[in-house]
Amino acid sequence: MTEQELGKFNQLHAKSKVKTQTDFILSLLDKKPIIVIESLREVLTELKRQGNNLNQALRRGFITPDILETCWDVYKMLEGAVQDTIINNKSK
Repeated sequence: MTEQELGKFNQLHAKSKVKTQTDFILSLLDKKPIIVIESLREVLTELKRQGNNLNQALRRGFITPDILETCWDVYKMLEGAVQDTIINNKSK
């Protein structure tokens, strides 16, 4: 393996979040999809923040049915976006 190939391998392994190189190689051999969703990192960070805010509001009794419904709508939209990204990555 050349230095360039090794560098590419190490980059792909790091992005995959698979714990060991062995598991990474096995997933490649099994042709299991290795999914890296870089663009959603910021969205997931913000979603965690909003979840904390929601928990605080819930404890203080500030949650109304319409706010809860809006939260579920946003959650479903994000879940759909993640599934679409996974499906698109599998087809590549």
